[in-house]
Amino acid sequence: MSHPSTEKGLLPAGLSDILYPNAHIQSKIIENLLDIFSSYGYLRVKPPLVEYEEALLSDGPGKVLKDSTFRVMDPLSQKMLALRADVTAQISRIASTRLSHLSRPLRLSYSGDVLRVNGDSFNMERQKTQVGAELIGPKSESIDAEIMLVCVQALKSINIDNLTIDINLPFLRKYLLKDISRPLKYTINHYIDIKDKKSLKKLKFENLNIISELMDVAEDHSHAIKYLLELKSKGILAGLIEHYLTVINIVRKNDKSIKLSIDPLENRGFKYHTGITFTIFSDKLKGEIAKGGSYNILTGETATGCTIYTEKVYPNLMLNLDKDLVYIPYLNMKDAEEIIKKGYRIIFGSVSSSEIEKEALEMKCKYIWKNKTIIKLKS
Repeated sequence: MSHPSTEKGLLPAGLSDILYPNAHIQSKIIENLLDIFSSYGYLRVKPPLVEYEEALLSDGPGKVLKDSTFRVMDPLSQKMLALRADVTAQISRIASTRLSHLSRPLRLSYSGDVLRVNGDSFNMERQKTQVGAELIGPKSESIDAEIMLVCVQALKSINIDNLTIDINLPFLRKYLLKDISRPLKYTINHYIDIKDKKSLKKLKFENLNIISELMDVAEDHSHAIKYLLELKSKGILAGLIEHYLTVINIVRKNDKSIKLSIDPLENRGFKYHTGITFTIFSDKLKGEIAKGGSYNILTGETATGCTIYTEKVYPNLMLNLDKDLVYIPYLNMKDAEEIIKKGYRIIFGSVSSSEIEKEALEMKCKYIWKNKTIIKLKS
């Protein structure tokens, strides 16, 4: 039989408590990332956790999030509310309405929790904390490149390096399969998704050779660029391929430490994007740590954004964020302020004089406040 206290501690699948020190590290990381975005002119906004369903899941990024979104009934308005599954849809709304009067390009940053009906294969958590930046304005190569480069700077600021950007053109797949029947298209997409080139080549359809070649050159950016130039010379999405290659060139010129991987056919997770997309990885961490791309907001304006999932980052960082603890045997705010100004944290004691050192050690204190002096404790 389960103990009552154990049952009360159970949480739904995909939800978890974030405890110390992870909660502390995560909050520090979030502020650090937002400070970097602010340094590059991104204005911080904070949308609400829930909105009216009809607004949050309308046109734009929100339209494709319906299956991922929890709904609740608002007891005041008697209307359905939706709990956000992605902050990007809210940034689209804000830029299209409340901030529509501001000049473009408009730079916005945000942080907030999102809740999804299901996790994904790379991260089964259903509640995630997003930190991101969005650049709304005329479509240009420099805007797409800026988001990637600023996102990389933000990750480097929290000691994540050895970064690889996997850059994609998800609309290229759609273009190459536009005249194919739905059942065959489903099969082709499946083989592309699982990267089964052998099974794909057994099928017969228009553009098979092009798709096979794109799968063969994926990841090796020099070969991929060469083949994309061949497609461009044949007039296949020439303007879009030129835009794509220019963005890659800008990124390479600005930060030679970034490794580039090119997979033009990859479209996993990019349901609302309409242009170039990207995913960022690090040799130090497992799986994707950030992703982004171009999309259209409610007014039809182009936007390019990035999202960093902090739950993929903070458990793996050994950051020395905590200042050493000093034990004060009594409650005295003046003494506490003096110690804090010297760069320490404090804990007030709560025991008799004979138990002071024992409690200080139990509270993980390295020092004790004695006779107005900070004295190191013997462990």
